[in-house]
Amino acid sequence: MIDTASLVIAIVSAVLALASAGFSCFTYFRNVVHDRRRDTLDAYNTLQNEAFDKLNKMKPANIREIAENPKSDAYKTISGYIARIEHFCAGVNLGIYDRKTVYTLANGYLDGKAIRSRIDPIIEKKHRHADKDYYENIHKVLAWMQKESEKQKLDKKYKQ
Repeated sequence: MIDTASLVIAIVSAVLALASAGFSCFTYFRNVVHDRRRDTLDAYNTLQNEAFDKLNKMKPANIREIAENPKSDAYKTISGYIARIEHFCAGVNLGIYDRKTVYTLANGYLDGKAIRSRIDPIIEKKHRHADKDYYENIHKVLAWMQKESEKQKLDKKYKQ
């Protein structure tokens, strides 16, 4: 009788230990996802303040003119904004930032006319004289966002 009671206690203890371990793993991974999303929001907010807001104050036509003079201070300033966007996109491509959060925040904005029309003239100018794509991360994120938009449109169409 003592052996049966000991066996039952051991089994119950093992089940509780497994449940506790499972709950700990679940909580850990949930916190990792939460922290990644929060970090993405923070990084995007910083990017908004340091690059997007400043680019939005400029007219695309003015930026096209600036793109013709790579030695100007304005060209260097805009190049700095684009470098910040490239760094953020590198974080997206490396999995540092949460893609779902980035898509929710930036779809139609980064990949739409708002920002893209402002950065494309400088990127194209730099790309003409380069042997490599210095904005590979931006291009990858924009391609991914376009693909994701098309996928969501198809999903929405089939759900109707």
